[in-house]
Amino acid sequence: MTDQGKPSARGRPRDRDIDQAIVSATLELLGERGYADLTIGAVATRAGVGRPTVYVRFADKNALVVHALVQTVPPLRTPDTGNALHDLIELAVDFVARLANSPAGRTVLAVHAEAGRHPELEALLREHYLRPRERLVHDLIQQGQQRGQLREDLTPEDIQDLLCGPLIYHWLIHGDLADGQTRALLDAASRAITA
Repeated sequence: MTDQGKPSARGRPRDRDIDQAIVSATLELLGERGYADLTIGAVATRAGVGRPTVYVRFADKNALVVHALVQTVPPLRTPDTGNALHDLIELAVDFVARLANSPAGRTVLAVHAEAGRHPELEALLREHYLRPRERLVHDLIQQGQQRGQLREDLTPEDIQDLLCGPLIYHWLIHGDLADGQTRALLDAASRAITA
């Protein structure tokens, strides 16, 4: 025990360079091969470490992939101007722009698609990746509903989907987020969710 009453760490401290090499290797291989063909062995080889080094950190492939996504995609930044609609629009545009501009953006969405076929992956994604991000968005939506700014007959999930869904779809299909098209999509979504 340390003098602060906390258990002392056992063994060597983790090497952050190794941790980053494992995350980078995971993302590279997900982008090249996809989730189905990703293996711990391939990640270890690409990262320049042994398989036990990966397994010491992650119980399985699902835990490794979710950790890589959590480390790569920064948390949402929630503005608070007092106008929930403006805050949500700013948040949605920022989120989709950061996703679109990230080298791992399409990989992130591909892993989410794979989660539909892999319940263990879906559960870990929901717990460690989606819930913390959704909590921020849903809190903002509920504040807007309480202030009478957003429709109360829509769930926070509905409002989130109406704002972010069209932007993500447009980026996936057309490969960009042109200002004019983004504005048109956001205007349509705003009309649908405004009280």
